[in-house]
Amino acid sequence: MRYFNRSILIVTILILVVTSIFGSIASNSAKASSTNPLLYPYNQSTSVTFNINDLTTAWTTYKNARLTTSGAQGGVRVLFDDGSSTVSEGMGYGMIFTVMFDEQANFDGMWKYVSQHLDANGLMNWKIDSAGSSSGGNGAATDGDEDMALALTFACTKTQKGAWPASPNGYNYCTLATNLINAIYNVEIDKPGSTPSAGLSNNPGNELLPGDTWSLSTTYPNGIVNLSYFSPGYYTVFGKFTGKTSQWEAVNTRQYAIANMAQAQSGNCSKLVPNWATYSGAPQIVSWETTGYDWWGWDAARFAWRVAVDKTWYNTTNARETMNEVGGFFSSVGISNVKAEYKLDGTSVDTYDSAFFSANAAAAIWAAPAPIAVNCGAATATLKSTPQQAYDRLLAINDTTSYYPAAWRVFGLMLLTGNFPNIYELGNSTQISTPTQTVGASPTRTNTPSSFTPTRTNTPNNFTPTRTPTLPAITNTPTRTSTPTSVGSGTTCTPVSSTITAPFTFDGAGTYCWQSSNLGSYINSWNATNVTLNGANVTNLYVASGSYPAKIGGYWYVSYNSSVAWGHFEAK
Repeated sequence: MRYFNRSILIVTILILVVTSIFGSIASNSAKASSTNPLLYPYNQSTSVTFNINDLTTAWTTYKNARLTTSGAQGGVRVLFDDGSSTVSEGMGYGMIFTVMFDEQANFDGMWKYVSQHLDANGLMNWKIDSAGSSSGGNGAATDGDEDMALALTFACTKTQKGAWPASPNGYNYCTLATNLINAIYNVEIDKPGSTPSAGLSNNPGNELLPGDTWSLSTTYPNGIVNLSYFSPGYYTVFGKFTGKTSQWEAVNTRQYAIANMAQAQSGNCSKLVPNWATYSGAPQIVSWETTGYDWWGWDAARFAWRVAVDKTWYNTTNARETMNEVGGFFSSVGISNVKAEYKLDGTSVDTYDSAFFSANAAAAIWAAPAPIAVNCGAATATLKSTPQQAYDRLLAINDTTSYYPAAWRVFGLMLLTGNFPNIYELGNSTQISTPTQTVGASPTRTNTPSSFTPTRTNTPNNFTPTRTPTLPAITNTPTRTSTPTSVGSGTTCTPVSSTITAPFTFDGAGTYCWQSSNLGSYINSWNATNVTLNGANVTNLYVASGSYPAKIGGYWYVSYNSSVAWGHFEAK
């Protein structure tokens, strides 16, 4: 779930990103081929020319920045905007990424974390703090739940067809997927009448609820839908997978109807949808977003990618029409001109661009079979952008490590390059003659806040969320590397601030030179501007003792500099 407080000053923080490999888990994954098409890279048919290494790098860089085992209770989690907590939305993203990029060890680690934070309905509590508590984040958010369910469905297919071995942790992906899909249907889809308790009793039925603990009868008597949660391609998979095709198709039909009503609202010449809508498609004001609830904003824009997936996987009439409208609007704006947030009259709200908005606009441009030129606000009645130009623009955006926009950049690149296939349909329509077992890579992590990353508060429940702006006080976990960079002949730093010995920990801003004859089994740092060890650059890296450069006169010299109070260095 996404919210953006527009009063927050967007802070640009540039920190060196260093990619390293966590050595404890093998990374020699098998690759897709004509005999085993269920493994990355898939490279299905697409209208764009691309280099697969660009997509691999986009994922690897995001993984290094956002996946961590710290505070994950033996599993793996995705760091949220604040750099310390984790939200179900992020775990859904992470599970999709790891199943699609064939990192089974990471996938299992993520489910291990999720499984420790399920509510009474079997859905993940939407926000977990760094200590593992869901206090203030109880109840589920539907978007995270459905992404996790799709990932488990794909993992089930991969194991059934021999592309993956059985779960090394004993997880039955197929059973887990079935249970999660059924839980979503039971408590996050509003039925006619009084069930589920979160919904309304006087509604047509099959509306997508934002979560499992809302109380629409008292707070939103006209209903409330977040259309960016609507994933029609997923729902078709869910119906086939669980044998409930008619039920899930009814959900698709109802959500497309609400989207059509939202697009038909008076003054909506853009054919975009608002962040929040009633069951009749009118913009729905919410307490945490009194300005922007009726915009194509930090929630709504995901609608484009999710419907583009339906167009790609099932080529439905609704998906084609919707992509022609939304893709036509953004092509008429021009992909290089796409900014963050639009009013439904087509006018741009913000002056900056974002990987998040560009990724979703690019998905719509790419997926539209016959885009419609639009004269509306920023759209000037002429189609300006091809799918190739949309892809090239998205690839060129240098936001690769932020929690939210960078994740959607990866989603966009996957879809446009033909590397977001429907694994369920592919597995059930293709005979795989050579099963290949795959061991996924474990996370390599470097922490880097990126420019234009809005602070967002996730709130699936019916209370008013806290929206106090905070700078990212980010805690990172060890990044693993075999050797520090550029060891050379070694240099000292001066003047020496103090002599230290392991175990040693320092948190804070400032410039220091420490000498030590004992740095323990490893050193690690995060949120630092610069850290060197005998002149070797080890900024924000975990370095094992076997990779330390030679001592100089019996000492190692650590030069540390950080401009923020949450800078950190440790030797243990």
